[in-house]
Amino acid sequence: MTYTVAPHLEYFTDFVAARPEFEGFGVGAYVFSHADPTPRVLLLQRALTDSMPGCWEGPGGGCEPKIDKTLLDSLVRETLEECGLHVSHISDLVAVDCWEHYRRSGGRIRIAKYSFVVEVQETLRCSAGTPQPVPTLQIPVQLEPLEHQQFDWAIKEDILLSVRSSNGPYKFPLPLIGHQAPNILRAFELVEERQSKE
Repeated sequence: MTYTVAPHLEYFTDFVAARPEFEGFGVGAYVFSHADPTPRVLLLQRALTDSMPGCWEGPGGGCEPKIDKTLLDSLVRETLEECGLHVSHISDLVAVDCWEHYRRSGGRIRIAKYSFVVEVQETLRCSAGTPQPVPTLQIPVQLEPLEHQQFDWAIKEDILLSVRSSNGPYKFPLPLIGHQAPNILRAFELVEERQSKE
């Protein structure tokens, strides 16, 4: 896995060991396409046979200490496994969500999920030595069918419509916690802030 990390996120390389109050860690990735006049974020729809069937989310999953050396390695691995895209740069921390998970076997564990804006190799191609955005519909997303049944590149307005109305195109998981849609909107804000400085 070859990727770069924004300097303000480098502390995540030794992060998990420094948080003993959590028994489990999760990661989430917000992948944006910049080929259109307005940014679009990649959303995946959960398989109908999985938990929270039919809900939309970004790529992500659990950290696996036996496989992943760091939290950021988990992020890169989960992004590749869930949508077939290779993270090239981790640019911003979007949100931290914490909750208790009740195991079927009894007991509970404390989980912290860290979500980031990432850049992936597949959204750019070189033309005459200059990086150019790949058209959104040509980005080669490959889903793991047992986990997700379809994907979409969403604009901010459709996320807002889905939050405000049941007529929106996306249903988000965990309505009682409600973190998924606000995190996606926060990711849009970070991307828009970065674009305004360029």
